[in-house]
Amino acid sequence: MDLNSDAMLVSLRIAAWSGRLYDRDASTHVAVHHDASASAGRYNKRLLPKDAFAALTATMSRARTAHYEQTLPWDDKGSRLLTVANYERYTEIMDGLCEKMVRERTRFIEDYEDNIDRARLDLGRLFRIQDYPSAAALKAKFAIAYRIAPVPDADHFMAKLASSDTEQVKRGIERDVEERLHGAVGDLYRRLGEAVERVSDRLREDENGKPLVFRNSMIGNIRDLVDIVPRLNIFGDDELARLCEQVKNKIAGVDPDALRPSRSFDPAARGRVKRDADALLERFAGYFGSRDEALRKAA
Repeated sequence: MDLNSDAMLVSLRIAAWSGRLYDRDASTHVAVHHDASASAGRYNKRLLPKDAFAALTATMSRARTAHYEQTLPWDDKGSRLLTVANYERYTEIMDGLCEKMVRERTRFIEDYEDNIDRARLDLGRLFRIQDYPSAAALKAKFAIAYRIAPVPDADHFMAKLASSDTEQVKRGIERDVEERLHGAVGDLYRRLGEAVERVSDRLREDENGKPLVFRNSMIGNIRDLVDIVPRLNIFGDDELARLCEQVKNKIAGVDPDALRPSRSFDPAARGRVKRDADALLERFAGYFGSRDEALRKAA
């Protein structure tokens, strides 16, 4: 595997105006009214009705979720590992969300004056028109953007380092990269394992012997994962590929209605999926104690 040819780093930036503002006068008034210290609390005004931000908030949340779903962990500075195999899908999703953010921002600005009028009634004497940015300024306050960069390798750092310890430093960098890659592959096992565990847990019965509530999203999440994991399997890990295929065949293709009381409820199918999920969970549990050496060989 050539990391620089097979993957890249991607970081996500989301800009958003909170629509909240600290009101010093209101905070002082509350403190005096309650005979409290001025530092005892803060009064933060909601400048616009909460529902004014609903569409923007939903789009930003979806962008964060998609960014994490379509990439692998890398460092604690905001960079994630994006495989070349998943580049097209990642950019398709994120470009769509960037465009959606622009559309939602346009609607927000169109409704801005009306929402200020609503806030005028909600805030009463706390309302101050000077607290509000201009409509033109709002364009820079809401945005989604991602940045792609190459994965630095040890030789890249060595070119900037003049020291007798370069080989030792280089080995240290290579070990760090290797550990991050192992952690990234481990994250895929974790994602699949946790999704299967949730299915298994919801296929239990309650204390009265009734099936627990089973939602469509349980199977939907599994289907999404078995679609994503092969493109993020940067090592081409055979065991991960086999587990993913088994999850796909044994769980992802099941109709959720067959797993819960409904017209299509099939107790036999529910029992089978429960047994398959439990068996798969044992496979995932065993991975974490025994897969390190296999991953090192794959690297």
